[in-house]
Amino acid sequence: MEEREDLEKDEYLIACLRELVKIPTYVPPGENYGKIVDWLIPVFDDLGFECERIEMPKDVYEARQKSAELSGERVNLLATKDCGAKESVDIYTHLDVVPAGEGWSTPPFDPVIKDGRIYGRGVADSKGSVASLLTALREMKEQDLKSKYNLRVALTTDEELGLYSGLCFFADYGLLKGDYLLCMDGDNEGVCIATNGVMNWEMTVYGKSAHSSIPFSGVNAIEKAMLVISELNGLKRQIESRESKAPCGPIMRELTGQEHIKPVFNVTMISGGIKENVIPPSCTLRGDRRYIPEEKVEEVITELEDAVEKIKATQGIGIELHCKPGFPPMFAEQSGEWTKRVQDAVSDAFGVYKPIIGVQGGLDVAYAVQRTNQPVCAFGVGCFVDCNPHGADENVAISDLENYVRFLVGLLT
Repeated sequence: MEEREDLEKDEYLIACLRELVKIPTYVPPGENYGKIVDWLIPVFDDLGFECERIEMPKDVYEARQKSAELSGERVNLLATKDCGAKESVDIYTHLDVVPAGEGWSTPPFDPVIKDGRIYGRGVADSKGSVASLLTALREMKEQDLKSKYNLRVALTTDEELGLYSGLCFFADYGLLKGDYLLCMDGDNEGVCIATNGVMNWEMTVYGKSAHSSIPFSGVNAIEKAMLVISELNGLKRQIESRESKAPCGPIMRELTGQEHIKPVFNVTMISGGIKENVIPPSCTLRGDRRYIPEEKVEEVITELEDAVEKIKATQGIGIELHCKPGFPPMFAEQSGEWTKRVQDAVSDAFGVYKPIIGVQGGLDVAYAVQRTNQPVCAFGVGCFVDCNPHGADENVAISDLENYVRFLVGLLT
């Protein structure tokens, strides 16, 4: 009987994840948010929740998010259930995913199972967490397990934009009311209480157009941009020599030898040129700066601005810089009661001790708890080193999904 129940639970879990992944909520542009929320509402209705389909107001969208890359309504879901408990918990993750990109050996939006893993865009980041939550809530209902908390599920969108998300809007407008906050986004290497902040940046390097047969009459902006990248490597080394007090996870420690999370500086995009026979008049560089909780965003911006001014002065290059601060860093209480409850439930469900860690990525939950001051932990469904989130063939182990269901049931009951 127990084997049959486990099989039925797995079938439901995989079926939910398949349906979620098949709805392509990649951003940009983020066009299918309404579709996935509309799929989720009757599922939560059946589980006894009251649901609100919440769209970010137009004025907020235009002030905080609007860009030419985005289209479609910015829809989010808030599902609540009064369980008659003394305490309440906000359970959060995001419904958007990054675009599929190239290099897949499986269809990114039609999940495939092989060798005990399920492949598809968002299975690890973060739709696997959503499917696990639905499965855990269904199990609690079928087994008549009473929740220790009143439940408030916030499934929001635009986290992958990195600037202002549906969760940020929820926090600003008083929709996060739990005594605690559980973030189901991130890694399962440990219980995360610290994250880096995120700042995107863009530099336009200027040259002068000319016929490519007489390049000496122009200034090649792409060649100048290559020089700028070379000069920025000095800044990169300086930034990445620092470290936080927040401990990194054991896998990061094993791979890099570092004991604590560090800041990061990346050049990740380059674009320029008009035509093969035209010397390019401009070239745009883009990248991100991940900054540790001990750094202030104002200092991060000033440091980059000073580096660019030095390059302009010493190399005689025209450069225009724009900095776009995104989610702030987070460093939550390491020894708090909520952290201990989550850590105990996680370690018990996965059958192995899960340490308290920090990560070098950024999460929108950091913005939220700046506003709400809620005790917070983040624990995701898969190990990022194995799952390759944001890359081709993103995947998650089915055993990790099963363990995540056990974790949620253990934590909530």
